Amino acid sequence: MIRLNEGAYPYMEEVNEGILRNVTSSRFPKGSRFLDVGCGQAALGGEIQKLGHVVWGIEKSELAAVRAKTRIDRCIQTDLLDTAGIKTALGDARFDAVILSDVLEHLYDPLSSLKFYLSYLKPGGRALISVPNALNWECRIRFLFGQFEYQDTGVMDRTHVRFFTFRTLENLVTAAGCTVEKRDFTPYIVRALLPRIKNRVKSKKENTADISNLQLYRVYMQYFYPIEHFLASAWKPLFAFRIILVVRKNET
Repeated sequence: MIRLNEGAYPYMEEVNEGILRNVTSSRFPKGSRFLDVGCGQAALGGEIQKLGHVVWGIEKSELAAVRAKTRIDRCIQTDLLDTAGIKTALGDARFDAVILSDVLEHLYDPLSSLKFYLSYLKPGGRALISVPNALNWECRIRFLFGQFEYQDTGVMDRTHVRFFTFRTLENLVTAAGCTVEKRDFTPYIVRALLPRIKNRVKSKKENTADISNLQLYRVYMQYFYPIEHFLASAWKPLFAFRIILVVRKNET
């Protein structure tokens, strides 16, 4: 069980493929500046840096920030809600993109936080946002049978305080003064087995907090994920695990 008050970093990370897929050269020329809010150990940020971009991150966990600093250009170790501290740390820095990868569902007031970080975008900049889909097929079945139980991972992660659908996330970004440029997703068919893989790793006490390094996960991503994504695209609200939005801040 994830225990929120313990010092250990409780998450097993993976690269958010849905966001990484949208970091295209047509949107972000080489050398673009990214701010990854709640970057964790920078599994995603590290991959974006490898594409030739500059990546800064914000991460509260000291353990995660230590790893992140080896993967990205700069990691600011502070709570992402510490707006005063972040203003001091960022100064006049502005970015071509702000990433909020699986962050907003942890916040009691996601709208205020979204507006705050959008203020660090350059004119014409974009936000890349990812949240779990609260109405995927597995959740619908559980809800139908009266099950609303928190878990250690997934949509019902016990640290989640907000739940989103495609429509409610689009309403949120519209309220924040953004226009949706692209709607995307990560699929949830084979992926439903992922919590079992994580439990297997934990039970064996393997020394990894990044499941992207697991051979079984790499096989899944290379051979099964493309098929899964194609099949799930037929009915995204049902078969999406993550909702991905690429949004542009409206100019005033």
